[in-house]
Amino acid sequence: MDLLRGWMQVFEQWSYATLGQWHYALGYCIVLVTHNWPIMLAAGLSVWFGYRAYVQPTRLNVSWLLTALLLGLLYEYAKHIARELHTAIDFLFGLEIAHLNRPLHVLVGPAAITILQLSFLAMLAQSLRLSLAARRARKRNSITHRTIQPEGS
Repeated sequence: MDLLRGWMQVFEQWSYATLGQWHYALGYCIVLVTHNWPIMLAAGLSVWFGYRAYVQPTRLNVSWLLTALLLGLLYEYAKHIARELHTAIDFLFGLEIAHLNRPLHVLVGPAAITILQLSFLAMLAQSLRLSLAARRARKRNSITHRTIQPEGS
C-alpha cells in the first residue's frame, strides 16, 4: 500500500510539474457536461426560444419556448425535486398516518413524472405541428406570389 501511495505522489508531482492543472479542469468539465447536458440543452433552448418569442411573439415561438421549459422542468424534477419530495413525505408522515406514505410516494414519483413526460411530448408534438403548418403556409405564399406577378415585370 505504501508503494502505491509513493507512486501516486510521484505521479502527482510529475503531473503538476509538467501538465499543470488543466487536466483537472478538463475532467471536471467533461463530468459536468455528461451529467447535466439535458438541463444545459433546455436552458440554451429556453434562452433562444425566449428571445425569439420576445422579438416575434407568435404562437409557434411561444410553443417552442414552453417545450424547452418543460424539458428542463422534467429533467430537474426527475433528478432532484422528486427525491426531495420523497424525503419530505417520509419526514412529515410518521407512524400516525403512515398509511398515506405509499400513495403519496406514487403520486410524487411515477405519477408526476409520467404527467410531466406526457405534457412534454404533447407540447413537442404541438410545436412540430405548428412548425410544419408554418412551413406549408410559407411555401403556399411563395408559390402564390410567383404566379400572381404581372407580365413584363
